[in-house]
Amino acid sequence: MKSIVRLLFNYYLVIKACWAVVLFQVLGYFALLVFDQGLDVLKELEISSDPVIFRQSQITWIAISWWGWQSWRSSRMILHFSYFNFWGYQPNYNLRAQVMVPRLLSMVPFFLLAFGMHKANEAWTPYAVLIMSTGAWFFVFLHFRKKLIVWVRSLHIRFHGLIPDYVPIKNGAYPAKFIWSKQWKWISFRILVMFAFFGAFIFRPISTSQHIGSAAVVIFGFGTWLILASLINMFEKYIRFPVSFTILVCVVVFSFFNDNHGIKTLKGSVVPERQSLNEHFSNWLDQRIESVASDTVPIILIAAEGGGIRSAYWTASVLGDLEARQPGISDNIYAISSVSGGSLGTMLYSSLLEDGRAEITKEARSVLEHDFLAPVTGALIFPDMLQKFLPLELFTNDRARVLERSWEQAWSGVKTAESRVDWSKGFMEQFRNSDKLILMNSTHVESGYRALVSNVRLTEMSHSNIIDFFNVQGADIPVSTAVGLSARFPLLTPPAKVESGQNEVWGHLVDGGYYENIGATTIMDVYSRLRKLTNDTNIHVQFKVLAIRNTKTSDDYSASRGMGEILPPLVTLSQIWSLNGEEVLRKGEELLEQNGDQLIEVRLDRSDKENIPLGWFLSDQARSNIRKQVPEAVDHIHQELGIVR
Repeated sequence: MKSIVRLLFNYYLVIKACWAVVLFQVLGYFALLVFDQGLDVLKELEISSDPVIFRQSQITWIAISWWGWQSWRSSRMILHFSYFNFWGYQPNYNLRAQVMVPRLLSMVPFFLLAFGMHKANEAWTPYAVLIMSTGAWFFVFLHFRKKLIVWVRSLHIRFHGLIPDYVPIKNGAYPAKFIWSKQWKWISFRILVMFAFFGAFIFRPISTSQHIGSAAVVIFGFGTWLILASLINMFEKYIRFPVSFTILVCVVVFSFFNDNHGIKTLKGSVVPERQSLNEHFSNWLDQRIESVASDTVPIILIAAEGGGIRSAYWTASVLGDLEARQPGISDNIYAISSVSGGSLGTMLYSSLLEDGRAEITKEARSVLEHDFLAPVTGALIFPDMLQKFLPLELFTNDRARVLERSWEQAWSGVKTAESRVDWSKGFMEQFRNSDKLILMNSTHVESGYRALVSNVRLTEMSHSNIIDFFNVQGADIPVSTAVGLSARFPLLTPPAKVESGQNEVWGHLVDGGYYENIGATTIMDVYSRLRKLTNDTNIHVQFKVLAIRNTKTSDDYSASRGMGEILPPLVTLSQIWSLNGEEVLRKGEELLEQNGDQLIEVRLDRSDKENIPLGWFLSDQARSNIRKQVPEAVDHIHQELGIVR
């Protein structure tokens, strides 16, 4: 028993010394095996005839090998500088732990990816088996590494100088100068590769990320930051100063000066005078009266729920197919209130309508089938993370702006020479004269109020504790930025810093779902105002509020177990996030029925085992599941609307 305790204690001390390597692997566990978005990404990786999937799978195989090598190399470098005063000193246990732990840590990334793919596909795919076997062979290579080095050097090949010297583990610390003298070539190589990755993701964040794929972006990121961590450790040992702790302190101090999350405004632009809500609705209603054949004017108000690209794909598909089922039905839509991914989907729909496109669903899907997760993740891991260690704003294009630019590029793929909408140009410039009321919901951090990006002046709704964004922001913003303000999803994208004249920070905006994730509160505020206006006229109208939902109905509210101080608050926030609009809709339904109006709901259902990608990437399997449900949803809406033009 004493020998077992001594053995475990030796391994514990070595693993503790390699805490930085273990930390990245814990993060990898959550990214590849816990988060639904990560699992959805892994579904795409396979040995496939599709050239894009095949290329990204190959690059991911290279990336996981890179991460495994860096896990081993960084562990070895850390242990070279560490001295272990083992309890009950046992040389065999000591050396075995210092040799075995780096090798075991080198295998972990391979196993994380393989098990993540197994979990995502609910089966062992050939690609997952390839990754697992690569990890095993990597261990074999490290085990015979010394013999291989001796054998290769004995051949006197032309490039034998590139083969690193073997530096054995010993009970004691090596000087940093000694390690540099033995392996300066490979250390220099790692530094050059690190700069290459940072350069690629800083200067070409979208093309680089989308070329290699979301999984490879994350995995290359872990390996690259491990290089930096090991170099800092080496420098710390060289100058004998607590560099790591000093850097962490600087990160906290620098956070007061290096906020690079400002939004893009169009220089020289001025927000034009907008119609008030009353004026805009009166003009719209006058036009509808002239074209409606019946005695009752149908008015459709839409609330589109958030939920990342999953919601965007669902919302755009439902609205596009509804228009295809009955062309011109969009003329009856007056207002659209949206949140997060719902804002992306409805803005695509509105943009394609403005362009007069005939195949709205097809065009919208071609935009949303791009990988938007890779650019935002690459920007998060590389320039945005590096920005935290700098005292000044160096990278003005943060990950949110990179995401917006990726939307602009995707839109440019369907834009034609006759297109009237350009997502890189001003929102107000292009939608000021739209006959539809556009309401994209965001949340003001400092007050907790709703902040609405709208093409109409919302003075009449000031009693509802809302903030009209363009009353604060005097300059126009790109269409992509307008959508992005509604979709600042927690952690994935940062709060937007908004300035109001003279470079003074007015406040910060985050995802509209913080307040309420359906946009129902806003659409019911609009409804109450419009119903009052129509009641004061002799015009007979009927309002139909269409709620496009992105959440499954669930009756499973089983009690949470364990970690009672931590899990319940997190579970509560998650449940509120997904259900915070439910009560608004139920009360709104009562009000609608009292006035002879109607609430119509459609939900994107899912199986209990299906993961929900709420980020910015959809696998082909996830898209297929959504497409299957669209016809039934459109049938239901069409039947409930009962509109005959």
